[in-house]
Amino acid sequence: MEFSFSPFRLLLLAAIVISFWLWGGFSVPNLPEDDYRDPSKVARAWGQAILLFLAGAVAVSVIDHYVGNLDRTNLRLLYILVGIIMMIGSVLWLKGMRSPITDLGQRHSSAALLQSLHQNPIT
Repeated sequence: MEFSFSPFRLLLLAAIVISFWLWGGFSVPNLPEDDYRDPSKVARAWGQAILLFLAGAVAVSVIDHYVGNLDRTNLRLLYILVGIIMMIGSVLWLKGMRSPITDLGQRHSSAALLQSLHQNPIT
């Protein structure tokens, strides 16, 4: 595995990181006062999601990996695909941390189902 710092690849890396910054990926998710999640665990997960995104951005932009001695094969396409998957996973993880869960599954609980059946009997 080697790094190739050509001007185009550095520009691509900068564009990816700047777009992540403009999306708000580097800002800590604000939790409401009555949220059930622990702020320290959310901050740790936020940091891990940023590292996942940055590793994906590096994999997409500057990594080359050649295998073989005589017939050398470049695995760059594999690194691009894995990097894109890492960045998408990171963005979805950050989006999940930012959106509060207010329902907590009460619509699907058995008590709510029984209560709705008592109020509206099936005839």
